[in-house]
Amino acid sequence: LLLGGGLALETVTALAGGPRGAAFTLGAVAAAAALYHGLVHWNRVRTAISDPGDWLNGVSATAAVVALGNFLVRAEPGTHAWWGAQLGLLRLAALLVALGTAGTVLTIAGLRRDRRAWVVAAALATTAAVEAVTLLTDAGGPRDGTGTAPTSLVVAAWAGLVLVVAAQRVGRARALPPEDASSQTTTVGAVVVMVAGVLLLAADTLRPGDHWTSSLLAAAAATGGGIRVLRLVTELAQLASVRQEARTDPLTGVANRRALVESVEALADAPRGALLVIDLDRFKEVNDRFGHAVGDGVIRTVAARLEGALGGHGLLARLGGDEFAAVLRDADPDAAVALAHRLLAAVARPVQAEGRAVRLEASIGVASSALGVRALGGLLRCADAAMYDAKQAGGGVRLYDEDADARAHAERELRDALRVALDRRGGDAHGRLVVHLQPQVDLADGRVVGAEALARWEHPERGLLAPAAFLDLAEENGLMTPLTWHVLDQATRAAAGWSAAGHDLTVAVNLSTSCLAHPGLVGAVDDALARSGLPADRLVLEITETSLMHDPELAVDVTHRLAARGIGISIDDYGSGYSSLSYLNDLPAEELKLDRSFTARATTDPRTRAIVSGTVDLAHHLGLRLIAEGVEDEATHVLLRELGCDRVQGYLHGRPVPAAEFARWLDDRRAERAAPVRGSAV
Repeated sequence: LLLGGGLALETVTALAGGPRGAAFTLGAVAAAAALYHGLVHWNRVRTAISDPGDWLNGVSATAAVVALGNFLVRAEPGTHAWWGAQLGLLRLAALLVALGTAGTVLTIAGLRRDRRAWVVAAALATTAAVEAVTLLTDAGGPRDGTGTAPTSLVVAAWAGLVLVVAAQRVGRARALPPEDASSQTTTVGAVVVMVAGVLLLAADTLRPGDHWTSSLLAAAAATGGGIRVLRLVTELAQLASVRQEARTDPLTGVANRRALVESVEALADAPRGALLVIDLDRFKEVNDRFGHAVGDGVIRTVAARLEGALGGHGLLARLGGDEFAAVLRDADPDAAVALAHRLLAAVARPVQAEGRAVRLEASIGVASSALGVRALGGLLRCADAAMYDAKQAGGGVRLYDEDADARAHAERELRDALRVALDRRGGDAHGRLVVHLQPQVDLADGRVVGAEALARWEHPERGLLAPAAFLDLAEENGLMTPLTWHVLDQATRAAAGWSAAGHDLTVAVNLSTSCLAHPGLVGAVDDALARSGLPADRLVLEITETSLMHDPELAVDVTHRLAARGIGISIDDYGSGYSSLSYLNDLPAEELKLDRSFTARATTDPRTRAIVSGTVDLAHHLGLRLIAEGVEDEATHVLLRELGCDRVQGYLHGRPVPAAEFARWLDDRRAERAAPVRGSAV
């Protein structure tokens, strides 16, 4: 439309006897500007990485081309030939700017495989070639003294360009993933325009004669290009500042997690790189005691010390909270561990907070790419694992150990499986927690008078697990209470079943330290007895000396509340702890359980035998019965009976078995004891 309008206006002007060529040139330049805008829009829907849509740069480039043309085309200013050259140069400049934009779009917008882009570029190049040849052969010279008219070849070339562009518009451009590009492509154009303007100014100065038109255009080109470059530099500076802020921790000024990730990814090419994860121990106490404002100041001080201890040998980053990380580009495992110890020493120096010296400790995990792990996720996981290993050991430095990590991973899996197994809604996918029972025998007449409930885990992959495989894990992860409730419920139900079958036995259930301190203990015991229907005097709760001494006053209070219900209290593993006889006197216990470590040596060690004998006398003087654990042979059984022990428990009389099997064993034993001895009178 613009080109057609220019041609129509050119025709009217010619009929009216006006100047020739100006109207057509105006339409052609406007058409080229429209094409320039279309190319920019095409680039924008393809990629946002770079945008050549800078009209200042386009105008500056046009001025530079016209100035260069005036330098090359030697026509006297003010003549018809000069005016014709200016119009031709203006059209040529518009074409070259559009052609440069097409080349830029081809480069940065991923259009190198798009036929349409190449066709448009070829049409622009052909039209520009026609304009250039026409200028060089003075085809646009004077005609009739009234102006300069474009040749039919120039008009045909422009018309062909418009038709080619129109034919290529087959619909809206599709937004596709861009190819790799940067702002460098568009920057080059501005620099070229600026340099060209400066060179043309210098050339005009050296050339004899007055060339004010060329100099003015060159100055405009240099000024426009310079403004564009200056604006670009400002934008790059702002971008660099934003990127730096995005990679910096605002509290400490060290690198943040994003910068750490970039640095760790670079370790893929570093055979001697290492990653250190640093976690401050018990930092929460600082915040709780002094407040978060003081805590932030301590974090800033620690960050400065860590960065100073690194001494430029690595990148320090704050991961968040009281956790830092350091990336070492060139350090073998020994050097990394040595540096970690220096960081540890830097943290250990007292920090002043509100006039008081705050002493901090840290746990540092070290993972080295020299050990074969180089991927980002692998190094972070290994360093974290080593750090947690150090924290569990009480602080210090730990180098990642694959075997230790495998054990820790297996322990975590076991912990998670135990948690699911204790959830009664979890099904049997992770096995079941069951109760096995071991008989307790009266030494006076050989009767089975009770049984101890012992937890077992029927694991789907590892088989039947003894308490040693999971009790410590449960205690450390807050699972001992639900585990105890689980055992208590099964044990009371089993004992109620024996009672219904005519077996007058007690059942003993162990209580851990956490269970004894649990506020819901008494209620849980009441609920278990109510659900099973077991009388309270048929239940014995075993409490270790260690649990009793953890909080003696609480132990006395809780055991009295339980004993008031008729529940028996037994002090388990007696002799293995550090209990006080005064608390032993205060507790409402009715039984002492002698630790198996004494039972096993009683027949071979006179001193141990004396301790057992003294313990029997002590228990009887306090009105308690004594039950000995770990009886595995007849000699020990006989000795304990001679020493006056009341009851025994051990493999000699029976191993722990499932509840159903224990019930059958009781029935069989009763039948055996009831059967008449062969040869006796009936």
